[in-house]
Amino acid sequence: AVVRDWDAPEGVESPRNIVLCSMPSLIDPTLAPEGKHVLHAYVPATEPYEWWKGLDRTSEEYKKKKEEAADFLWSAIEEYVPNARDRAVEGTVQIGTPLTHERFLRRTNGAYGPRVEAGKQ
Repeated sequence: AVVRDWDAPEGVESPRNIVLCSMPSLIDPTLAPEGKHVLHAYVPATEPYEWWKGLDRTSEEYKKKKEEAADFLWSAIEEYVPNARDRAVEGTVQIGTPLTHERFLRRTNGAYGPRVEAGKQ
């Protein structure tokens, strides 16, 4: 995990304050070509859906917002994997947004997965 600011007002729950990463090809090398890895990075349901609600996926506003979200993810990854975005294999990068999750995964309000808050059930 990459946490931007441990002292943020809502801690790790603050919007765009944490990125979770995994590299499944470390466990199963057949997932990537030799010398390469698969990297999965995401923001764990801390970004308000209201930031995306009602945006047209074909609009410039949406595209700009998606680029900003991608830059946030890449910047976090590059704290541990220098120049990761430049080293990515062309055609393999997939950036999803809450609208992507809502459309393709049928997730309510674009949630990537269930939100579980520590100490609450």
